[in-house]
Amino acid sequence: MKSVRIALLATGLVACSTACGSSGTSTSFEPGKVNVAAALYPIEEIVRAVGGSQVSLVELIPPGEPAHDYEPTPRQVTDLESADVVFYFGGGFQPGVEKAVASLPSSVRKVDLLKSVKLIAVSQQLAGTEGAVDGEVLGDGSDPHVWLSPTNMQLMVEQVRATLAAFPSFDEPSADTGAASFTSRLAKLDADFRSGLSSCVSRVIVTAHRAFDYVAHEYNLEQIAIAGVSPTDEPSAKTLEAISRSARDHQVTTIFFETNLPAELSKMIANEVGAATAVLDTIETLSNKQIADGANYVSVMQSNLAALEKALVCS
Repeated sequence: MKSVRIALLATGLVACSTACGSSGTSTSFEPGKVNVAAALYPIEEIVRAVGGSQVSLVELIPPGEPAHDYEPTPRQVTDLESADVVFYFGGGFQPGVEKAVASLPSSVRKVDLLKSVKLIAVSQQLAGTEGAVDGEVLGDGSDPHVWLSPTNMQLMVEQVRATLAAFPSFDEPSADTGAASFTSRLAKLDADFRSGLSSCVSRVIVTAHRAFDYVAHEYNLEQIAIAGVSPTDEPSAKTLEAISRSARDHQVTTIFFETNLPAELSKMIANEVGAATAVLDTIETLSNKQIADGANYVSVMQSNLAALEKALVCS
């Protein structure tokens, strides 16, 4: 699935009102601050938590745009040339963004946050399914969805903190405070997941997108990913048969989908396997409603945990 999109962190909406264009993304840097560009929503949230008012942030991907295939506009490339640092995910996750980053002058520090975490291989496509495999796989076969692990998020917080603190104009104690506060929230989130998923009737999750291997790896779950099913195409009879057989073998009662998948596909597969449907949010974007409701990384992950606990019958 190629549906990675970025939205503003709710706590930054006030600042955005004076620093953002009509699209909702920052269009230029503010003077007197460390100029930062972020290539994905979870990175934005880390930068805002650590940098606070000391950073001027440009978000590369507008809300509603697919990040995997996104090509930065000429204006964005111009902004990037004025950046002090760009935080992004490399390895082929966002080819257009990576091309733009590679073209930047040496004065811009380029930080690939994937290098601060331990990558895992993507899960195999469910045997018997047909269709094009989604494109969210790194060049070395690793899974790029590292931010869905609160542990990985903590490692990236430290990398962002160390990077920003290295700028002479940056107040390091302030960065330490911001990083410590966010890290504490992430550690609590990790503890909640470990406790909430420690005792469950089932440990198998069926998802339409190979995005939750880090969740499965961290919390002793097994992900059956229907990666070969295009989110815009009806699954073939062979694919439905394979999904149905695997779900029944594992006594799966819930099929997980993302909010941007067509409802018809969700209902079709759920009806075929006799299961309910629920949403696991990849937090690759926030909807306008989520933003208005004050959602952020931790709150959406807590919603994911509640959905998992219900589907897996945890106690």
